[in-house]
Amino acid sequence: MLTTTKEILQKAYEGRYAVAAINTQGGTYDMIRAICMAAEELDSPVILAHYLHTGTYAGHDWFYETAKWMAQKVKVPVAIHLDHGDSFQHCMEMLQLGFTSIMYDGSALPLEENAANTAEIVRVCHAFGVPVEAELGQLARLDAQGNMESEARVVDPQHVRRYLELCSPDFLALGIGNAHGFYSGPPKIRVDVLEQCRKFTDIPFVLHGCTGMSEQQIQDAIAQGVAKINFGTQVRYAYVNYLKEGLEQNIDEGHSWRLSAYASGKLQQDVKGIIQMAGSAGKA
Repeated sequence: MLTTTKEILQKAYEGRYAVAAINTQGGTYDMIRAICMAAEELDSPVILAHYLHTGTYAGHDWFYETAKWMAQKVKVPVAIHLDHGDSFQHCMEMLQLGFTSIMYDGSALPLEENAANTAEIVRVCHAFGVPVEAELGQLARLDAQGNMESEARVVDPQHVRRYLELCSPDFLALGIGNAHGFYSGPPKIRVDVLEQCRKFTDIPFVLHGCTGMSEQQIQDAIAQGVAKINFGTQVRYAYVNYLKEGLEQNIDEGHSWRLSAYASGKLQQDVKGIIQMAGSAGKA
Protein backbone atom coordinates (compact mmCIF):
# COMPACT_ATOMS: atom_id res chain seq x y z
CA MET A 1 0.00 0.00 0.00
CA LEU A 2 1.23 3.45 -0.91
CA THR A 3 2.28 5.74 1.93
CA THR A 4 4.68 8.56 2.72
CA THR A 5 8.07 8.31 4.38
CA LYS A 6 6.80 10.57 7.18
CA GLU A 7 4.56 7.82 8.48
CA ILE A 8 7.07 4.98 8.31
CA LEU A 9 10.27 6.82 9.29
CA GLN A 10 8.88 8.53 12.38
CA LYS A 11 7.73 5.11 13.59
CA ALA A 12 11.17 3.68 12.78
CA TYR A 13 12.94 6.50 14.64
CA GLU A 14 10.83 5.99 17.75
CA GLY A 15 11.28 2.21 17.55
CA ARG A 16 15.05 2.45 16.95
CA TYR A 17 15.15 0.54 13.69
CA ALA A 18 15.55 1.71 10.09
CA VAL A 19 13.68 1.33 6.83
CA ALA A 20 15.57 0.40 3.66
CA ALA A 21 15.42 2.75 0.68
CA ILE A 22 16.54 0.88 -2.41
CA ASN A 23 17.30 2.36 -5.82
CA THR A 24 15.31 0.78 -8.63
CA GLN A 25 17.39 1.93 -11.62
CA GLY A 26 14.72 4.09 -13.16
CA GLY A 27 11.76 1.83 -12.57
CA THR A 28 13.15 -1.57 -13.52
CA TYR A 29 10.21 -3.89 -12.86
CA ASP A 30 12.36 -6.84 -11.82
CA MET A 31 13.94 -4.73 -9.07
CA ILE A 32 10.72 -3.08 -7.93
CA ARG A 33 9.04 -6.47 -7.73
CA ALA A 34 11.94 -8.00 -5.78
CA ILE A 35 11.93 -5.14 -3.28
CA CYS A 36 8.18 -5.16 -2.69
CA MET A 37 7.89 -8.95 -2.52
CA ALA A 38 10.76 -9.12 -0.02
CA ALA A 39 9.03 -6.49 2.12
CA GLU A 40 5.71 -8.34 1.89
CA GLU A 41 7.33 -11.63 2.88
CA LEU A 42 8.99 -10.06 5.94
CA ASP A 43 6.05 -7.78 6.84
CA SER A 44 8.24 -4.70 6.52
CA PRO A 45 7.79 -1.16 5.22
CA VAL A 46 10.08 -0.26 2.34
CA ILE A 47 11.06 2.74 0.20
CA LEU A 48 11.42 2.64 -3.60
CA ALA A 49 14.06 5.22 -4.49
CA HIS A 50 14.64 7.01 -7.77
CA TYR A 51 17.61 9.06 -9.00
CA LEU A 52 17.02 11.67 -11.68
CA HIS A 53 19.66 10.29 -14.03
CA THR A 54 18.20 6.76 -13.89
CA GLY A 55 14.96 8.10 -15.32
CA THR A 56 16.68 9.01 -18.58
CA TYR A 57 15.73 5.80 -20.37
CA ALA A 58 12.10 5.11 -19.44
CA GLY A 59 11.09 8.43 -17.89
CA HIS A 60 10.27 9.52 -14.35
CA ASP A 61 6.58 8.89 -14.94
CA TRP A 62 7.36 5.27 -15.84
CA PHE A 63 9.13 4.78 -12.54
CA TYR A 64 6.30 6.37 -10.59
CA GLU A 65 3.50 4.46 -12.30
CA THR A 66 5.33 1.13 -12.03
CA ALA A 67 6.20 1.74 -8.38
CA LYS A 68 2.64 2.81 -7.55
CA TRP A 69 1.18 -0.24 -9.30
CA MET A 70 3.45 -2.60 -7.38
CA ALA A 71 2.89 -0.76 -4.07
CA GLN A 72 -0.83 -1.36 -4.47
CA LYS A 73 -0.24 -5.08 -4.95
CA VAL A 74 1.28 -5.58 -1.50
CA LYS A 75 -0.15 -5.05 1.97
CA VAL A 76 2.94 -3.46 3.52
CA PRO A 77 3.66 0.31 3.46
CA VAL A 78 5.62 1.42 0.40
CA ALA A 79 6.86 4.98 -0.19
CA ILE A 80 7.98 6.38 -3.56
CA HIS A 81 11.02 8.57 -3.03
CA LEU A 82 13.05 11.02 -5.09
CA ASP A 83 16.68 10.68 -4.05
CA HIS A 84 19.10 13.61 -4.43
CA GLY A 85 16.75 16.03 -6.14
CA ASP A 86 19.07 18.76 -7.38
CA SER A 87 16.75 21.72 -7.88
CA PHE A 88 13.41 23.23 -6.92
CA GLN A 89 12.17 22.54 -10.46
CA HIS A 90 13.03 18.82 -10.37
CA CYS A 91 11.58 18.37 -6.89
CA MET A 92 8.33 20.03 -8.00
CA GLU A 93 8.21 17.84 -11.12
CA MET A 94 8.36 14.68 -9.02
CA LEU A 95 5.87 16.08 -6.52
CA GLN A 96 3.45 16.72 -9.38
CA LEU A 97 3.90 13.17 -10.67
CA GLY A 98 2.80 11.85 -7.28
CA PHE A 99 5.99 10.94 -5.43
CA THR A 100 5.24 10.45 -1.72
CA SER A 101 8.68 11.55 -0.53
CA ILE A 102 11.09 14.18 -1.85
CA MET A 103 14.78 14.68 -1.15
CA TYR A 104 16.47 17.95 -1.94
CA ASP A 105 20.26 17.76 -1.95
CA GLY A 106 21.85 21.20 -1.66
CA SER A 107 24.90 19.89 0.17
CA ALA A 108 27.32 21.32 -2.41
CA LEU A 109 25.99 24.83 -1.78
CA PRO A 110 26.87 27.30 1.00
CA LEU A 111 24.91 26.46 4.15
CA GLU A 112 22.59 29.47 3.99
CA GLU A 113 21.71 28.88 0.34
CA ASN A 114 21.11 25.18 0.98
CA ALA A 115 18.83 26.04 3.91
CA ALA A 116 16.89 28.68 1.96
CA ASN A 117 16.28 26.29 -0.95
CA THR A 118 15.30 23.49 1.43
CA ALA A 119 12.85 25.76 3.27
CA GLU A 120 11.09 26.67 0.01
CA ILE A 121 10.81 23.04 -1.08
CA VAL A 122 9.54 22.05 2.38
CA ARG A 123 6.92 24.80 2.23
CA VAL A 124 5.44 23.53 -1.04
CA CYS A 125 5.77 19.80 -0.35
CA HIS A 126 4.17 20.10 3.08
CA ALA A 127 1.20 21.87 1.48
CA PHE A 128 0.59 18.58 -0.34
CA GLY A 129 1.31 16.36 2.67
CA VAL A 130 4.64 15.15 1.29
CA PRO A 131 7.72 15.00 3.57
CA VAL A 132 11.18 16.27 2.64
CA GLU A 133 14.64 14.85 3.25
CA ALA A 134 17.61 17.21 3.09
CA GLU A 135 21.38 16.76 3.13
CA LEU A 136 24.26 18.54 4.80
CA GLY A 137 27.89 17.55 4.29
CA GLN A 138 28.63 16.34 0.78
CA LEU A 139 29.10 12.61 0.18
CA ALA A 140 32.03 11.28 -1.83
CA ARG A 141 31.45 9.48 -5.12
CA LEU A 142 33.51 6.39 -5.89
CA ASP A 143 34.12 4.57 -9.16
CA ALA A 144 33.79 0.80 -9.63
CA GLN A 145 37.30 0.29 -8.23
CA GLY A 146 36.65 2.40 -5.14
CA ASN A 147 38.71 5.36 -6.36
CA MET A 148 37.55 8.81 -5.30
CA GLU A 149 35.74 10.75 -8.02
CA SER A 150 34.63 13.53 -5.68
CA GLU A 151 35.61 14.40 -2.15
CA ALA A 152 33.58 13.67 0.98
CA ARG A 153 32.97 16.24 3.68
CA VAL A 154 32.36 15.24 7.29
CA VAL A 155 29.80 17.70 8.51
CA ASP A 156 30.48 20.00 11.47
CA PRO A 157 27.77 19.47 14.14
CA GLN A 158 27.61 23.22 14.69
CA HIS A 159 26.77 23.66 11.02
CA VAL A 160 23.96 21.16 11.50
CA ARG A 161 22.67 23.18 14.44
CA ARG A 162 22.73 26.40 12.39
CA TYR A 163 21.12 24.71 9.38
CA LEU A 164 18.22 23.43 11.47
CA GLU A 165 17.68 26.94 12.81
CA LEU A 166 17.14 28.10 9.22
CA CYS A 167 14.95 25.30 7.85
CA SER A 168 12.89 22.34 9.01
CA PRO A 169 13.17 19.26 6.82
CA ASP A 170 11.49 16.08 8.03
CA PHE A 171 14.68 14.00 7.78
CA LEU A 172 18.34 14.85 7.45
CA ALA A 173 21.13 12.99 5.67
CA LEU A 174 24.57 13.88 7.02
CA GLY A 175 27.99 13.44 5.47
CA ILE A 176 29.94 11.37 7.99
CA GLY A 177 32.57 9.76 5.77
CA ASN A 178 30.07 7.82 3.67
CA ALA A 179 30.15 7.62 -0.13
CA HIS A 180 28.19 6.48 -3.16
CA GLY A 181 29.80 3.46 -4.78
CA PHE A 182 32.12 0.65 -3.71
CA TYR A 183 34.54 1.47 -0.90
CA SER A 184 38.13 0.40 -1.66
CA GLY A 185 38.55 -0.64 2.00
CA PRO A 186 36.61 -0.52 5.26
CA PRO A 187 34.90 2.89 5.33
CA LYS A 188 35.58 5.25 8.22
CA ILE A 189 32.09 6.21 9.29
CA ARG A 190 31.93 8.97 11.91
CA VAL A 191 29.02 7.78 14.02
CA ASP A 192 30.32 10.13 16.73
CA VAL A 193 29.15 13.05 14.57
CA LEU A 194 25.60 11.66 14.68
CA GLU A 195 25.94 11.30 18.43
CA GLN A 196 26.98 14.94 18.79
CA CYS A 197 24.11 16.14 16.61
CA ARG A 198 21.62 14.00 18.47
CA LYS A 199 22.24 16.14 21.57
CA PHE A 200 20.40 19.10 20.04
CA THR A 201 17.88 17.61 17.59
CA ASP A 202 15.37 14.78 17.47
CA ILE A 203 15.07 14.78 13.66
CA PRO A 204 15.38 11.28 12.15
CA PHE A 205 18.70 10.87 10.34
CA VAL A 206 19.36 9.16 7.01
CA LEU A 207 22.45 7.12 6.14
CA HIS A 208 23.45 7.16 2.48
CA GLY A 209 26.07 4.95 0.83
CA CYS A 210 25.44 1.82 2.90
CA THR A 211 26.94 -0.55 0.32
CA GLY A 212 30.18 -1.81 1.84
CA MET A 213 29.49 -0.69 5.38
CA SER A 214 29.67 -3.34 8.07
CA GLU A 215 26.49 -4.40 9.80
CA GLN A 216 27.95 -3.06 13.05
CA GLN A 217 28.50 0.39 11.54
CA ILE A 218 24.91 0.46 10.33
CA GLN A 219 23.59 -0.73 13.69
CA ASP A 220 25.65 1.91 15.50
CA ALA A 221 24.17 4.57 13.22
CA ILE A 222 20.64 3.31 13.85
CA ALA A 223 21.32 3.56 17.58
CA GLN A 224 21.93 7.28 17.02
CA GLY A 225 18.59 7.80 15.32
CA VAL A 226 19.19 6.82 11.70
CA ALA A 227 15.74 5.77 10.47
CA LYS A 228 16.46 5.30 6.76
CA ILE A 229 19.34 3.38 5.18
CA ASN A 230 20.05 3.71 1.47
CA PHE A 231 21.25 0.95 -0.84
CA GLY A 232 21.93 1.37 -4.54
CA THR A 233 25.29 0.11 -5.76
CA GLN A 234 25.09 -3.29 -4.08
CA VAL A 235 21.63 -4.01 -5.44
CA ARG A 236 22.14 -2.85 -9.03
CA TYR A 237 25.39 -4.78 -9.43
CA ALA A 238 23.76 -7.89 -7.98
CA TYR A 239 20.85 -7.57 -10.41
CA VAL A 240 23.13 -7.34 -13.44
CA ASN A 241 25.19 -10.29 -12.19
CA TYR A 242 22.04 -12.39 -11.78
CA LEU A 243 21.07 -11.64 -15.36
CA LYS A 244 24.51 -12.75 -16.53
CA GLU A 245 24.26 -15.85 -14.36
CA GLY A 246 20.85 -16.71 -15.78
CA LEU A 247 22.10 -16.35 -19.34
CA GLU A 248 25.11 -18.56 -18.64
CA GLN A 249 22.79 -21.22 -17.27
CA ASN A 250 20.36 -20.84 -20.20
CA ILE A 251 17.60 -20.04 -17.72
CA ASP A 252 15.81 -17.96 -20.32
CA GLU A 253 15.30 -20.71 -22.92
CA GLY A 254 14.69 -17.88 -25.35
CA HIS A 255 12.11 -16.17 -23.11
CA SER A 256 13.10 -12.88 -21.50
CA TRP A 257 10.49 -13.22 -18.75
CA ARG A 258 12.18 -16.39 -17.49
CA LEU A 259 15.42 -14.47 -17.13
CA SER A 260 13.64 -11.61 -15.39
CA ALA A 261 11.91 -13.98 -12.98
CA TYR A 262 15.22 -15.64 -12.15
CA ALA A 263 17.05 -12.37 -11.49
CA SER A 264 14.16 -10.90 -9.51
CA GLY A 265 13.84 -14.01 -7.36
CA LYS A 266 17.54 -14.02 -6.53
CA LEU A 267 17.49 -10.30 -5.79
CA GLN A 268 14.50 -10.75 -3.49
CA GLN A 269 16.66 -12.84 -1.18
CA ASP A 270 19.30 -10.10 -1.08
CA VAL A 271 16.70 -7.48 -0.24
CA LYS A 272 15.40 -9.64 2.58
CA GLY A 273 18.90 -9.58 4.05
CA ILE A 274 18.93 -5.77 3.92
CA ILE A 275 15.51 -5.57 5.57
CA GLN A 276 16.59 -7.90 8.35
CA MET A 277 19.75 -5.85 8.93
CA ALA A 278 17.63 -2.68 9.11
CA GLY A 279 15.51 -4.28 11.83
CA SER A 280 12.23 -3.44 10.09
CA ALA A 281 10.99 -7.02 9.62
CA GLY A 282 7.62 -7.42 11.31
CA LYS A 283 7.21 -3.64 11.68
CA ALA A 284 4.68 -3.05 8.90
